Amino acid sequence: MFIILPLISLIAIFLLINKNRTDWRESLILASTYWGILLTGITEFLSLFKLITFGWILGTWGLTWIILIYIYFRLNSQKTKTLEQNHSSQVNKNFKIISSINLLLCGVGFVVATVGLIAIIAPPNNWDSMDYHMSRVAYWIQNHSVAHYPTSYTPQLYQNPWSEFVILHFQILSGGDYFANLVQWLSMIGCIIGVSLIAKQLGADLRGQVFSAVVTATIPMGILQASSTQNDYVIAFWVVCLAYYLLSTLQAEKSEILTNSFNIGSSTGLAILSKGSAYFYVFPFLIWFALSQIKRLRWQAWKPALIVGSISLLINAGHYLRNYNLFASPLGEPSGYSNEVFGINILVSNILRNIALHIGTPIGLWNGIANKLIKIIHIFIGVDVNDPRITFSKTFFVPGGWSTIGIPGNENSAGNLVHLALIMICITIFITRKSIRKKSYIFDYLITTVSTFLIFCYLVKWQAWNSRLHLPFFVLISPFVGVVLSKLKKRKIAIIIVMLLLVSSLPWVFFNRYRPIIDSNNIFQASRIEQYFSNRPYLKTTYTGAVEFLNSKKCSNIGLSMGNDPWEYPLWVLLQQNNQKIVKIQHINVTNISAILEKEDSYKDFQPCGIISMETKKSKQKKSQEINFQGKIYVRSWDSPELGVFIK
Repeated sequence: MFIILPLISLIAIFLLINKNRTDWRESLILASTYWGILLTGITEFLSLFKLITFGWILGTWGLTWIILIYIYFRLNSQKTKTLEQNHSSQVNKNFKIISSINLLLCGVGFVVATVGLIAIIAPPNNWDSMDYHMSRVAYWIQNHSVAHYPTSYTPQLYQNPWSEFVILHFQILSGGDYFANLVQWLSMIGCIIGVSLIAKQLGADLRGQVFSAVVTATIPMGILQASSTQNDYVIAFWVVCLAYYLLSTLQAEKSEILTNSFNIGSSTGLAILSKGSAYFYVFPFLIWFALSQIKRLRWQAWKPALIVGSISLLINAGHYLRNYNLFASPLGEPSGYSNEVFGINILVSNILRNIALHIGTPIGLWNGIANKLIKIIHIFIGVDVNDPRITFSKTFFVPGGWSTIGIPGNENSAGNLVHLALIMICITIFITRKSIRKKSYIFDYLITTVSTFLIFCYLVKWQAWNSRLHLPFFVLISPFVGVVLSKLKKRKIAIIIVMLLLVSSLPWVFFNRYRPIIDSNNIFQASRIEQYFSNRPYLKTTYTGAVEFLNSKKCSNIGLSMGNDPWEYPLWVLLQQNNQKIVKIQHINVTNISAILEKEDSYKDFQPCGIISMETKKSKQKKSQEINFQGKIYVRSWDSPELGVFIK
């Protein structure tokens, strides 16, 4: 029940902001931004003193809630109440919804509610979550701090942490990971609300705003991700906030520029703190903001620029410093995802190959033709379609991998074919319809949004799972699609299109490959432990066997020797589930840069009673019978093809 405290604080901030506003959506966007900053500040402050514990987290949120409620009632004068009543009646007059729009909203509500049900019932089981999203949260709880620690898998350290900050609070207050998936689900709701607000700023009527919401709610990749602990929907939400604040700045009086600059800096900082791909998505919007302020303020444009830069940097300061102290770079370790060569032909290549991720179908002939056509174009532009300098995956292909029902349901690689086709159609209509182009800022918004995709293609290598990184783009362009559809002369056509979007989204809702509702092994029938292993079911017996063996030895200090693909979070769940002692887990014999942290007081005296070792391809050929750690010998005492357990 304590998990409601952070959410009640969010509601309290919303109530404070909403007192003098006519559109509750604006208040919700602002409240979410300020709540995001508040959560970041609480996490970083408590971490400095190693106070990330149940008592301190509970007390801090409780005190925050009391302060917010006190401020609310102090400001709740009779005059304000009257204003609220007037605004409410005005809003009710403006929002007389016709039956078709009502039906669309019910459809969106059904999709969101069903995905939310999946998010609560199913445990976190995404591959990356098992490797680092959830594992790092477990270490933070154990260490009472978000400071870096020795690990064999450094993405647990340098990857941007805001999503996991929220999961950290939810997990400590609830005593488990039942609410971990809600971070993405709440971000989905925020995006649906945010894009409708952006559509309003772009000149859409109520229909256009609802159309935008439907387009976002039915994105296949979004539906699949919204019930997981990935973070692409989180970054999408913060970039949507950034786009809204930017449009608000363009339409606001000069006296409001500094306040809007603070909001732009806040959303930019939170987006970057959520995921590294945010840099590609925020950059075009910041350029648009800079150019608009130079035109409007001339030489005084440095003031909003300074505010935006300072706030963004301040929000990320803690993470940047931790990375710099260990990796000598605020961004952490260099990755192999960046393109090594550049040029117009490289850009064309990556545009084609990234679009190809969204055009796969159950029809093998279609996939084959698309594959051959893209390869022919590559011959024409003089680029090897499998050039390792621009390809992270070994070989390019038009994704198939569809199941027998025609839906892949894979949150790592699902494409958005219908949405891509609709975007292309709407851009064509926009180009040919002068009346739509005259709408305020819509052309600038389209160029800025498309630029995010172009920058991504220019800088990032093609890989088979890039489609999940495209989610913010599809969310951002939804308001544009909604505006164009609302301007069609034949209104029934627009209604039919968005209705079809809702219907076409249902398979993605029900047939999530790793969290299915309709399946012989669905989330209602499969045990929670079994669902942790949905990505790698063959590991379940191995992991449970290793943990049962350690429990039989009454071993609670566990060393991990896991290699570069640790997939360790299920071990945390199993070890803590039936162990009456407090379990302490630590990576041992680390060989990467984080090994220097083993010398710190928190880690140097660690004495494991048992060591779990993940077998690599090399070690499987010749299994080691002993592990030496700090001069002590641990002997292989339990064995399986994937894991070995060593006892001192």
